[in-house]
Amino acid sequence: MILRRVDRFFDERLGSDAWVRYVFAKLYPDHWSFYLGEFALYCFVMLVATGVWLTFVFQPSHAGAFASVIAFTRATPVGYLMRQVHHWSAVAFIAAIVVHLGRVFFTAAFRKPREITWVLGVLLLVTASVTGFTGYSLPDDTLSGTGLRIADAVLLSIPFIGGWAADLLNGGGYPGPLLIPHLYVIHVYFLPVTIGALLALHLGLVFYQKHTQFEPDPAHVVVGRRFWPDYTLRTLAVFFATAGVVTLLGALIEINPVENYGPYHDWLVTNPAAPDWYAAWLDGALRLGPAVEWRIFGHPVPAVFWPGMVLPTLAFLLVVAWPWIDKTITKRDEVGDVLVPPTAAPWRVGVGAALVTAGVVLTLAASDDQQAVGAHVRVTALVTLYRILFPFGSIAVGLIAALLAAELHAFRAGRGAERERVVELVRNAEGGFDAREPHST
Repeated sequence: MILRRVDRFFDERLGSDAWVRYVFAKLYPDHWSFYLGEFALYCFVMLVATGVWLTFVFQPSHAGAFASVIAFTRATPVGYLMRQVHHWSAVAFIAAIVVHLGRVFFTAAFRKPREITWVLGVLLLVTASVTGFTGYSLPDDTLSGTGLRIADAVLLSIPFIGGWAADLLNGGGYPGPLLIPHLYVIHVYFLPVTIGALLALHLGLVFYQKHTQFEPDPAHVVVGRRFWPDYTLRTLAVFFATAGVVTLLGALIEINPVENYGPYHDWLVTNPAAPDWYAAWLDGALRLGPAVEWRIFGHPVPAVFWPGMVLPTLAFLLVVAWPWIDKTITKRDEVGDVLVPPTAAPWRVGVGAALVTAGVVLTLAASDDQQAVGAHVRVTALVTLYRILFPFGSIAVGLIAALLAAELHAFRAGRGAERERVVELVRNAEGGFDAREPHST
């Protein structure tokens, strides 16, 4: 009775019944790969929930950051669990976005009219990565301080404005007194709000444009499950599974034990030192970058500028512009509501495999010093190896992947043609055989 009155109240004033019926009747995809985006969304929910708790116990200052992290981590098991779940949620959040974008890329779900949705997803990946790095740096331990020192060097390398930007962020020379407070404000306020806005726009476009599907429907009908009750129960299951897995990871597998590193001092560097996986490819690029320093109008451009700023900028522009690059190559501009099997576009598989290989090589290069110790080889030999693998290995893997995709597509097409040629042999009255279509009478 109370619910009916509440419903009548809002319907009489807002006309909410029609909108609610529309939302409940809307169809959503039921293929497992579409839940990768929901996994990312629920990781963000976990990030916000644990992050709010952490804001009450963290001290955002150079003097108190490390001590406050140690204090709430050791004080109660809840503090330790909250920080671990927060960090694992960040790692899983970015990983889910990467895999989700990979699914969209290889199935050409970025085609018209979903180019803007793709761009929002790429922006979401970049923003999430920056958020992860700023949060990873807040404890002000020796490992994160080393990473910030490298980031400060890259920032300083930007011609003309680098020194000004670094001084503004640090409040002076590195590590300045305003560095941790500035990172805290960026991490807690600006970046989460930006992620929330990008998610809202992304989901709003998906809702408005309807989802893609793997199989074309003869009647041009969207295939999926209704929001209520089928999809609601499924997405709730995904939420609880996400929360359970991330919580188990936080409780059972320790990540970033800052108490082992100690507080940051600018004369100390941990060894081995490697960032979280989503930033490792940038670290690897810095290690492989050539020691070349140019001058622009008499202004020196340090060697770290090219792998630290130019390479990621070019990679970002390439990925953002991919829907239009793909349209130029395929010369197709029609609406793409039906997904393309990856093997149907071998060249796209090759490009994707090459990009993934390049990222893997750079990520491996971020730990070349540890590999050198374990394999008892010179680190310079590994640097040379990765410098060769980065361009040539990526191209080779891309070509092999494209050839395999083409062969697989031809094989499947051949099997389809064979099915069309299959006939049944039936003995006739004269003792011979007649051919007929399978299952015909």
